[in-house]
Amino acid sequence: MRFRVDSILLTICVLVGVSLYGCGQQALVDTQEKADMVSHVAESKAEEVEVETTEAQVSYEPWYGLGPFYNITFETVIGPESGPDLTAEYEQDTPFKYKWKLHPEWKDGEGLDLRLPANSSMYFYRIANASQATRAEFTVGTGDGIQVWVNGQEVFKRFEVGNANTEKITAKLNQGSNTILLKVFNESSASELYFEK
Repeated sequence: MRFRVDSILLTICVLVGVSLYGCGQQALVDTQEKADMVSHVAESKAEEVEVETTEAQVSYEPWYGLGPFYNITFETVIGPESGPDLTAEYEQDTPFKYKWKLHPEWKDGEGLDLRLPANSSMYFYRIANASQATRAEFTVGTGDGIQVWVNGQEVFKRFEVGNANTEKITAKLNQGSNTILLKVFNESSASELYFEK
């Protein structure tokens, strides 16, 4: 009788132990699944934060114009190429001195008839203000020759008589103020400037 009682007690202990072990294993599985779920949610939140970036805002100030300069070639350097100075005066082979002039009436996206005579050039200058560093794209077009500088670096140059096609230009803008300088040269064809931001 004693042996039977002991056997029963042993069986009960074994069953209780197995049950406890199973519960422990299930608890470990549940804990691991919850941890994996929390980790997945955290990663998703991090990805959302990376995607939600602020797009740079770029505003353009009005154009300044300088010239025209007569009886020159496309490669003739007048002075603004090394960095425009709105207070500077430029001379050619005449007593007349050229100064930058503000032109708030010049509108982007509309062709500007320059009426340049043959073998003459004109310069255009403006400021682009960027809320943060970015890459900006704009379109320029004119007949014959054109050069473009952004922050003193030449980003585009083309000389082809009669080519009035527009060109898309991508340039790096720094946070804050950025300079844009254009040189338009007319050799013989009609002269017009097109700029679209």
